[in-house]
Amino acid sequence: MTTGQPERQSASGSPEELREDIERTRQQLGETVEALASKTDVKAQALQKASQIKDQAADRASQIKDQAAARARQMKEQAASQPTAGPAANNPAVVAATVAAVVFAVLAIAAWRRK
Repeated sequence: MTTGQPERQSASGSPEELREDIERTRQQLGETVEALASKTDVKAQALQKASQIKDQAADRASQIKDQAAARARQMKEQAASQPTAGPAANNPAVVAATVAAVVFAVLAIAAWRRK
């Protein structure tokens, strides 16, 4: 039956083989202790999780910013291609202010949802 452990050689092995076996056992024991210690280090786990969440939030914020900018460009192109009813719609400052307001609203909503 295989248990994942290396097979033990009989006690009649040479001293060199016994030393190598002892060294392998020490190495495995050290790795096992290290793995157990990392599982019980709650503070380190919490810091790692917080770092992961922070990275995810930064990635999501970047995605939302890119989407808002793309949507603003799309709206600007639509506004430029549609006939306008008055002089305010032909004014680039009005169009830019409208696009900026939409981008700000999208970012504000995204920030509010994260809280």
